[in-house]
Amino acid sequence: MLKKFILPCLLIFLFSACSLKMPEVKMPEVKMPEFKMPEFLLFGKDKNTIALEKANICQEIEDMDNKLFCYKKILNENSYAQLRMGTYSVEKKDYKKALEYLNQAIDNKNAYANLALAFLYYKGDGVEKDIDKAFKLLSDSSNIDPTAAYQLSRFYLQGINTKIDINKGIDLLEFAASKNMLPAQKMLVRIYSEGMFLQEKNPKKAKQWEDEIKKDIKDTNFDIYKI
Repeated sequence: MLKKFILPCLLIFLFSACSLKMPEVKMPEVKMPEFKMPEFLLFGKDKNTIALEKANICQEIEDMDNKLFCYKKILNENSYAQLRMGTYSVEKKDYKKALEYLNQAIDNKNAYANLALAFLYYKGDGVEKDIDKAFKLLSDSSNIDPTAAYQLSRFYLQGINTKIDINKGIDLLEFAASKNMLPAQKMLVRIYSEGMFLQEKNPKKAKQWEDEIKKDIKDTNFDIYKI
C-alpha cells in the first residue's frame, strides 16, 4: 500500500522538477588561445621539408602569372621560392633580382642556391667574374646537392682553379650518380670502360653504372631549381 502511494508522488515530483524553468545565466566570453601544433608533433617533417612542399604547390600551377603570384606570396619566408625566383630571374637576364633572391636563399641556409650563384660568378653574369667564389660555393654544397657535386667534379678532374685530384673528382661523380644524376652515371661509364683520366679500366664498375642507366629512373635533380 505504501509503495502504491510513494511511486505516484515520486513521479509527480520528478515531472514538476523537470518542468521548472531554470534562470538564464550568461557565461562570460572566453577567447581561446590559438593552438599551434608543437614542432615535435609534426611527424618527422622538418622546416626544410615543409618549405619545399609549399614551393612545390606553386611549381605545379600551369598558368605562369598565377605561378609567380603563388611564389611571391611565400617569398619572404620560403627559401625554395627564393631559389626558384632567382633561377627564373637568371633566365630573364635580370641579374640584379637574381642575386637578391639567391643570396636570400643562401642566408636562409638553402644549399641548392649555391649552384645558381656559382654559375653567375663563373660566367661573370651580373657580377664580376670570380672563379674562386664559384669554386667555394660549389664546395660548400657538394655534399648535399648532386648537381653541385657533378659540376665540382669537373674542377678536380680538369684542374680548374685547383690541383688535379682524380680521386676527389670521381668521388664527387659517384655521389651525384648515386642520386640518379644521369650525366654523372654516363661519365662514370666512360671513365671505367675507356680508362679516362689515367684510370685503369674497370669493366665491373662500368657495367654497374650501365645497369643503373638501364633502370631508366627519372633524373629529377634539376626539378629543385625549376620555377
